[in-house]
Amino acid sequence: MAKIITTSHLQKTIGQLVSYVAHSWVVVTNKGKPTVVMLPYFDDNEGVIADYLEEYEIDKNRAVLQKRFKESEESGISDLVI
Repeated sequence: MAKIITTSHLQKTIGQLVSYVAHSWVVVTNKGKPTVVMLPYFDDNEGVIADYLEEYEIDKNRAVLQKRFKESEESGISDLVI
């Protein structure tokens, strides 16, 4: 189960949280909004983290991407032949 804490609580209890995060995960909030997730480490996790960061970038830029794809769709079929 995730633990939800504030930024100030994180700063005060970072040592205790490190051992907690080794077995679970923590959501850090700032002014009531989630800002950071602390996850346990495991060997060969680079692929999973890369996938997560890609999803994060897509979500962060969702409006721009939707506009770009809509413009592309409305421009019609390309004459590019491969």
